[in-house]
Amino acid sequence: MKNRHSYHLSSQQGFSLVELMVAVTIGLIILAAVSGIFVTSKSTYNTTDSLARLQENARFAVHYLSRDIRMAGFAGCLDDLKSVNSTINGSAFAFMNLSTPIEGADGDNVSASSKWYPSGSTALPSGIKSGTDAVTLRFADDANNISITKAMPNTSAELNISAVTGLADGDIVMLSDCSSADIMQVTEVQTASLKIQHNPGGSLTPGNSTQVLSKQYAPPSKLLKFVTRTYFITVRADGVPVLMMQENNGTAQELIEGVEHMQVLYGKDTDATADGVPNVYLRAGQAGLTTADHWTRVHSVRIALLMRTVTGKEEYTNSEPYPVLDKTITAPGDRHHRRVFTFTLQPRNLIPNTVPIS
Repeated sequence: MKNRHSYHLSSQQGFSLVELMVAVTIGLIILAAVSGIFVTSKSTYNTTDSLARLQENARFAVHYLSRDIRMAGFAGCLDDLKSVNSTINGSAFAFMNLSTPIEGADGDNVSASSKWYPSGSTALPSGIKSGTDAVTLRFADDANNISITKAMPNTSAELNISAVTGLADGDIVMLSDCSSADIMQVTEVQTASLKIQHNPGGSLTPGNSTQVLSKQYAPPSKLLKFVTRTYFITVRADGVPVLMMQENNGTAQELIEGVEHMQVLYGKDTDATADGVPNVYLRAGQAGLTTADHWTRVHSVRIALLMRTVTGKEEYTNSEPYPVLDKTITAPGDRHHRRVFTFTLQPRNLIPNTVPIS
């Protein structure tokens, strides 16, 4: 009699060793394929993200430079004024030098003996990257739309204004009613009462020789702040090149990272009878673009920016040459993608001012 609990081993089924090895091999192949897809997707994502950041950085860099180049030489209704008075010590434009709205420093000559053209100043920005150009732009900023809110009771009175946004002690400003104007230095900004002082003396440079203006201004006279902005490239401690902006004599600020090179050419009208149309593009300091008279013939600015990705995670080695206007920059064999962005702008306010400054 058979045991009811006996087992029939012959009826049990399973995988043979060969079958298991085949299944494991297939699984490894599938895993390798999935891993390859993941790695490729990750690499594609890194590259796409880096290029998107590069494009965004370039857009901001072009925005800042374009805005200020177009504004170069702007001074409100200065060209319509019959007279301009200055209370500032020394020359009226000794600090701002608005008569030179655009200056350039050529990167090929960045050294201890290099200088700005056309002023001849050797005060180049600290830390400027060798081989890169720099540009300085000067204009009167009316972005905050500041106006006089109360008529001056006398010619030496403090100024009641609509806002103090963007103003600071030491700023050079112009008060104008489009008939005449006064240029002065702000000695105190009174934020709570919306007033500014323009007293003589004190420690500010260049300082006011007097607080007496040429007339008693009344609404709707405008107050404009004179601005000098210098753009240049430096390299951070982590090796990332950045576009810097220095306003007046303040500390330079980092604007955009990944700007590796900047080349600037200036469009000069060389016709015997000037028509305002550039015939040739020259570097600052190049023959024909050295003197102040030469620079009065500049009617456009052409800038090329060599942008690079910041992270350097791209899976390739970049040793490609990049044409940056009249120069060729070769990538140093790193893992960064690069793009060149070129744009040409026409400053709107480069009209020689003939109003006498007293």
